[in-house]
Amino acid sequence: MTATASQPTTTDMLATARELGPTIRQYADEAEQTRQCPPALVDILHQHRMFDLFTPKVYGGLEDAIPNLVRVLEELSIHDASVGWVVGIGNGTAVVSAFLPEDIARSMYTARAVSGGAQAPNGRATPVEGGYRVSGRWPFGSGSTHCSIIVGGTFVMDGDSPALNNGMPDFRTAVFPVEDVEIIDTWHVSGLRGTGSRDVEVKDVFVPEGRMLKMYGGNAVVDGPNYRFPTLGFLALTIAPIPLGIARRAIDELVALASAKTPMGSFNKLRDKAITQVEIAKAEAILRSARAWLFELTDELWDKAVRDVEITMHDRAMLRMACAHAAFEGARATDIAYTLGGGTSLYEKSVLQRCLRDAHAATQHIMHALPNYELAGRVMLGLDPGTPMV
Repeated sequence: MTATASQPTTTDMLATARELGPTIRQYADEAEQTRQCPPALVDILHQHRMFDLFTPKVYGGLEDAIPNLVRVLEELSIHDASVGWVVGIGNGTAVVSAFLPEDIARSMYTARAVSGGAQAPNGRATPVEGGYRVSGRWPFGSGSTHCSIIVGGTFVMDGDSPALNNGMPDFRTAVFPVEDVEIIDTWHVSGLRGTGSRDVEVKDVFVPEGRMLKMYGGNAVVDGPNYRFPTLGFLALTIAPIPLGIARRAIDELVALASAKTPMGSFNKLRDKAITQVEIAKAEAILRSARAWLFELTDELWDKAVRDVEITMHDRAMLRMACAHAAFEGARATDIAYTLGGGTSLYEKSVLQRCLRDAHAATQHIMHALPNYELAGRVMLGLDPGTPMV
């Protein structure tokens, strides 16, 4: 049975994200210290349905248009990158709701459900009657401290080797209720500290056939533009806006600092120095250029998904590159602001040092990695992309 999605629309959630900005900033230090999204803030995000943006309307979600979701995540990240990150991961992982059999999706995606986990193929699944026995451990389970659903990338095994499906390893996304999962506190890191991205582990857990999803190359159960959009491209879009938001915050903080600070050995404000004027203008240009390209491509592919026309390999490759480009250019703009801040940037109380750490943590995600440029270059030159995961 195929569930029919309502036509996604642009909601007022971007305005809601802006209104939440001051509240999010109030919790930023607590998130940094506790290394997770504070429970009180999670509750506020639930009250404003920030984790329901992508879930289909037929399951009680908002099913917001993808371009609007991207803008919401950027806005949240201006106030605290860790909040933008966990909301992005929560909504990104909710893509499984559109691929699950309808009865399972309805039972799991109830009020205040939040998804998390990792797609890396660290799990091993042994076929048994009615499903699989799965074991595995996945790092980077962002938001796992407040998730009700955990996913894990898994190879179906044939003895000691992955089973093959059309010549490729049989890769599935296993979907677990959080009660089946051990969450291990490994998140002692330099940046994005408030994301609670702990390891998640399962040991010989039974997963029924309906919760072992063939998402890549498969068809969603729920039809609609959100779920016709390239899955990996969508997942990349749920984290690419975060470095853009970080850079926006860093530039704004530097502008405020430059009006107040007189550098050591100078009689003039930081804003009066020619180097400050040139470099902050460069940072603004870097940020706006990367942002414009990402949003342009997102809007183009969204239009194709709405019209249900082919989204080509070239489209997919360009989107993946634009997401990586947004991350690296966001970090470059942030670096400029941090450097201009001088010694002030070093102090824990400085937002600029947190922006620097968060921006460079974001560039380490596999969806932002340098091979995305290689993938795009291969496609541009008429070569095979070198991976089916596009």
